[in-house]
Amino acid sequence: MKSKTDGVFESQVTSHGSRAPHAHPNYIGIWVWLLVLTLLEVGAVYLHLPRPLLVSSLLVMALVKAALVAMYYMHLKFEKILLTFIFTSPLIFSVVFTVLVLFDSPPFH
Repeated sequence: MKSKTDGVFESQVTSHGSRAPHAHPNYIGIWVWLLVLTLLEVGAVYLHLPRPLLVSSLLVMALVKAALVAMYYMHLKFEKILLTFIFTSPLIFSVVFTVLVLFDSPPFH
């Protein structure tokens, strides 16, 4: 776990004790992208697309939104790769597992 020293996390302090450059994300820009994706999701439902296309497009947009939230609002973009791997490996497993279970559903028999 990170400890906070003088308002700066240890991961932001270099070996010489100086602060590493850390660009702050544009939270308003990320919020706008999340809003646009949400409006696209709502609009996709009203387009009366074929069900498989609708579900797959909604899932893709939801995954993009989840990735944006995780990267910027949860600050995973600025973390070490190990923490990102620990966070994303269950997501990857669940997607693979869900796809494999879908092949066992009635439309594929």
